[in-house]
Amino acid sequence: MDSVGDWVIMLVAAIVMGWWIVRRLDRWLHEPPDARLRKLATKGGVEEDEYVLLLKEHGFQVLSGKHRIPLGVAVDNGSVMPTRLYFDYLAEKDNKYYLVKLDRPRQPMEWTASALRERLLVYALLFPDCHGIVIVLPQGRQIKTVRFKVEAGEK
Repeated sequence: MDSVGDWVIMLVAAIVMGWWIVRRLDRWLHEPPDARLRKLATKGGVEEDEYVLLLKEHGFQVLSGKHRIPLGVAVDNGSVMPTRLYFDYLAEKDNKYYLVKLDRPRQPMEWTASALRERLLVYALLFPDCHGIVIVLPQGRQIKTVRFKVEAGEK
């Protein structure tokens, strides 16, 4: 790089790269907290089924359905094993987002605090902007909302 032209090209490229990085960082910092959920809401189609109608009866607007979140698990620096998390719908009520899970007969929901923690806490941690997790109980046409609250530690 002996010529002045090479230095000018490198300087212009560095300025463009710097501008691009600053712009991306600024966009990321000023992104609203629920932007991830808004993107997710546009990805899945919604089929009008009995569960969607039940949610609508309870005042929810179903935004999208049938979501699969890919994860990888590695044990002791071994190879990564693929797995997935599923939830059935993303819904909105009173400008608050909710993840929706259906209570299925093969894996009925156990309504103790420890069982709810083991089964649903991962969703609350993965989507902290959600106001809660709605469980649809099709047998009794009921809907229950689960929220997690961090308690103050014991002394």
